[in-house]
Amino acid sequence: MNPMMTTMFDPVPSQRQSEEVIGVPALSAVERYKEIIAIATDAAARQRKLDEVRCAELAERIASIQQQIAEVRDRERVVRMGAHLHWEAAAEELWNERWLQMVPFPLPDETVLPRPQGEYNRAMDNAYQALEDSLAKRTLLRRKQKD
Repeated sequence: MNPMMTTMFDPVPSQRQSEEVIGVPALSAVERYKEIIAIATDAAARQRKLDEVRCAELAERIASIQQQIAEVRDRERVVRMGAHLHWEAAAEELWNERWLQMVPFPLPDETVLPRPQGEYNRAMDNAYQALEDSLAKRTLLRRKQKD
């Protein structure tokens, strides 16, 4: 049974009307009031205990989620910094290429489908490596032609 359900509390018993039916003396209004208040007090105490347990669980979950958010923010900063460093390095490599018009660092493309971040990091590293490789080959070819 779900501990958060309030249906687990005993219903308020009906008032006893006569001694003949039950074999117990009838209750006065004051006694009946005290009986109902005792049931309500007990129910409130049980609910308070359940609420304390639930609050502790939720506080633990909040702390865990806040930790996850902090880790994601840190990873985002590292990835952004890496992307900027690759961009600046590529701009330096291509600085002598006067025909190439350099543009500022692009904004993130929000239309790209979500994938694991590692795939994007590898793609960024591979693209930069391909640029370096093509520039290195081109330099070697130029030197051969000059000699």
